[in-house]
Amino acid sequence: MPAQAKQVARVDEAAPRTDECVALLAEVDFKWLMAGQGWWIDAARFHRDPAYAAGFLRLAMASPSFALRDCAASLQALLGGPAASGDGQADTS
Repeated sequence: MPAQAKQVARVDEAAPRTDECVALLAEVDFKWLMAGQGWWIDAARFHRDPAYAAGFLRLAMASPSFALRDCAASLQALLGGPAASGDGQADTS
């Protein structure tokens, strides 16, 4: 029986945390909603460059699309408010 308990613990440790899954789904939604508005996001840069992320979040918050604004607000909350840490406009280059 102890071997089974150890196996269960390892499986639980390998599983992604719920908040990570929620954040990933929010990012995917955000990317698709932004693409629908004609804005393409570099996911790697979105993660490593706070100003880049903040610029796109600000664009989304100013969108006429309620779904995009709502998604951006949720993503901003999940990521700890990156729009507050960035100071530039979205650089789409």
